[in-house]
Amino acid sequence: MTRLLVYDTMARRKREFTPIKKGGVRLYTCGPSVYSKSHLGNFRTYVFEDVVKRVLMFMGYRVRHVMNITDIEDKAVRAAKGDMKKLIEITRRNERIFMKNSHDLNIIPADAYPRATESINSMVEVIRKLERKGLTLKDGRGNVFFDVSRFPGYGRLSRSRFMHPLDKRVYKDDYYQREAGNFALWKAWKKSDGNVVYDTELGRGRPGWHIECSAMSMRYLGTPFDMHMGGVDNIFAHHENEIAQSEGATGRKVANYWVHVRHLLMEGKKMSKSLGNFYTVDDIHRMGYGYDAIRVHLLGTHYRKRLNFTFAGLRDAAKELERCKCCARSLKQREFWEDNPEVDELTKKMLAEFEGRVCDDFDTPSATRIFCSFVCDLQEFIEKRKIGKRNAKSALDALCRMDSVLGFMH
Repeated sequence: MTRLLVYDTMARRKREFTPIKKGGVRLYTCGPSVYSKSHLGNFRTYVFEDVVKRVLMFMGYRVRHVMNITDIEDKAVRAAKGDMKKLIEITRRNERIFMKNSHDLNIIPADAYPRATESINSMVEVIRKLERKGLTLKDGRGNVFFDVSRFPGYGRLSRSRFMHPLDKRVYKDDYYQREAGNFALWKAWKKSDGNVVYDTELGRGRPGWHIECSAMSMRYLGTPFDMHMGGVDNIFAHHENEIAQSEGATGRKVANYWVHVRHLLMEGKKMSKSLGNFYTVDDIHRMGYGYDAIRVHLLGTHYRKRLNFTFAGLRDAAKELERCKCCARSLKQREFWEDNPEVDELTKKMLAEFEGRVCDDFDTPSATRIFCSFVCDLQEFIEKRKIGKRNAKSALDALCRMDSVLGFMH
């Protein structure tokens, strides 16, 4: 079997993938924050994570995949103006859109989608463990913070060299490295929270964002699990804080491999509403582009490089995809000619090359080129009437096996 090489953010190098338990892989991916609709950049990450899962399945692993739904955080509370009923309406609506777009883009569903609002007890339990181990600080208002000075190696995932002491307290969920400090585990109720509040043994309040993933990953996958994934923007502070919380509570590492996806640019610029280039998956679809073409384009650049999403590139992807589908239809035709050993040799060669590329740190651009090149060569054999029925079946089986990873031809 081809070795699977994975670029591990923690090690800053490619490492051969070895599962904790033979034959099975436990995978956790940071899911959507559903205070708003997921945009195209978010789905670059989700589509790539789907390919990672498909590669693992391609290699014969049984994958247990958990993706959280962040339905309570600062942004969600602000969007709902402190109204729990409105918060639930907003987050459930955006969750449904996320699920629909995931289906549209042929993303294999996770085995579990735990919601943060349904995991409060698990979060309280983790915070209590941290308290018992002396890793927390509490202020006079009832806020509970993680004391980063008590956790050796804080910053090792992001390789952060902090420019100031980490003794200040960071209350907000989303913050930059220069603002680093003791971060909130539990946020005591304040007036702007309205009725978005939980009564627990920690007091009246709500969880910080970072504790949510620690609690849900440990609840559904245990520690350690095999692989943790997300966007590069999660490296600091979210994943850094997850490591501190989870390892602090259990004394065990969180995950054996950390994998992160780079950002998406839109026509060479950062996507933002102020620039008028902010798009959701459905926005692009309403312009006349197929979801399958969107998927092809999202996988057209290696995940550790920034993807420049362009409409010219999207049109090219759509044309290439139609050509591939046309060839697949031709391979299903009833009339064939004499079997040709050259087709068998080509099929074997292309499948081996494809496997080599996807197993080298999930190189989807190279794998896609091999897939399309194989289609071109097959089309030439068909046009020259140099392909037999057995050839066609073997070639179609190979295309389907490749597509079990790429997910283009649904």
